Amino acid sequence: MFSKSDYQKGKETSNLISLFVINTLVLFLLSITVFVYIQSSSIENYFKENILVSIYLKNSSSDSERKQLTKFLKLNEDIKESDFITKEIAAESFTKEIGEEFVDFLGYNPLLDIITVKLFGDKIDVYNIEEFIDSLNNFVIIEEIVYDKPLVETLVKNFERIGLWIIIVSILFFVISFSLINNSIKISINSKRNTIRTMQLVGATKKFIRRPFILNYMKIGLFSSMLSIIVLFILIYQFSTQLNEINFFSNINDILILILFVVSFGILTSFVSSYFITQKYLKLKITR
Repeated sequence: MFSKSDYQKGKETSNLISLFVINTLVLFLLSITVFVYIQSSSIENYFKENILVSIYLKNSSSDSERKQLTKFLKLNEDIKESDFITKEIAAESFTKEIGEEFVDFLGYNPLLDIITVKLFGDKIDVYNIEEFIDSLNNFVIIEEIVYDKPLVETLVKNFERIGLWIIIVSILFFVISFSLINNSIKISINSKRNTIRTMQLVGATKKFIRRPFILNYMKIGLFSSMLSIIVLFILIYQFSTQLNEINFFSNINDILILILFVVSFGILTSFVSSYFITQKYLKLKITR
């Protein structure tokens, strides 16, 4: 048969396991929120940097003029990449799209040589693109410069709204996470209030009583945060294999910030909650 002490130990172990599971779930959801917040700029840049600025060249342009323009574009720090496409290559691509040989039908190639330009994500807005276009005014070989202005305006406007909501949700979930962990620790310590009272009756100091509680809950916070991060990285890796265009692990600093934040939050929340909750019970009057 189980003794009363065995039952008490089993109950305490069950409480700690429950606390560990709750903390892990909360920290896992928090880590997802932090990850989305950190990666939001990368995702935004991914979409923005796929917007093309197409520079069409006159048929009368010479090789030296094209090289001069190409060199100018390579020296421009706002440009992520540029690609020169001859009108012959453009005609081949267009023929494949429409499924018909239009050059033979017309008797000539109506298309122009083109340079496609991708700007860095932080330079994608109407003002910066128009400023970039103005910088090309001195090149007389340019026939026309085209980009999808409505798409740029829509992307900028929507990502501004999304960014605001991400900040609001992140702050809200930060507060909710703290509250959930704090309440779970409060329930756990409440189940041990008799132990605290017994230790007080035998003359234990407040510091001596607090120390094991604080250390245990900080350990739970550490292990919970580590497990939540491991699970998150497994899910991110699985998601990355399905979406090769975005590398979520490209910036090691973002990963370190995520790990440091979640681990620090788990430990500090456990420390603060356990300290003040035990302090509350230690201030209660002892009844002999």
